[in-house]
Amino acid sequence: MRKRIDLYRKYLETTKAQEIARRLFVMNAFDGALTIMGVVIGAHFSGVSDPHIIITAGIAGSLAMGISGISGAFLAERAERKRDLRKLETAMLKNLDDTHYARATEFASVIVAIVDGISPALSAAILVMPYFFVPDISMYWAFYGSLILGLVVLFTLGVFLARISDEKPIVSGIQMIMVGITTIIIVSLVAQ
Repeated sequence: MRKRIDLYRKYLETTKAQEIARRLFVMNAFDGALTIMGVVIGAHFSGVSDPHIIITAGIAGSLAMGISGISGAFLAERAERKRDLRKLETAMLKNLDDTHYARATEFASVIVAIVDGISPALSAAILVMPYFFVPDISMYWAFYGSLILGLVVLFTLGVFLARISDEKPIVSGIQMIMVGITTIIIVSLVAQ
């Protein structure tokens, strides 16, 4: 098992897939949070009083984002990596299909696809969580709880980005929250 983990670690280092996966994680978690914020706001201003409708729409949306992310990222990443492999083969005048590098590129495509699919689904799932507590809490509180969780997700993503870029975590987190608040305002104005 340890050998396999070390091998996978080498694959990630060889392909630099962790950098791509990290970028996609943030971008798609961000997309998932903002998308479900829009769904929650639209449902709230449409007068939806059944939490199951929001839960179902949120879970269905997060699953669709996940499936789209996994399949789209896998196909796109695989195509790019195969093209790079073919260019390398042309330069080396050698078939590289059964090499460490070829296996690493396949592994990288799978990892990037999984991260791409899971990140929006995860953030979207977090935002619908308050609706599971209705009727213990009112729809009103579930709505605001969902938006607050969305802002927490965005803040966390901002802090994560700041750690990558060696910037101020609080500033980066607040910048992300400002995008969330702007989204809330615009979507609320349109939905009313």
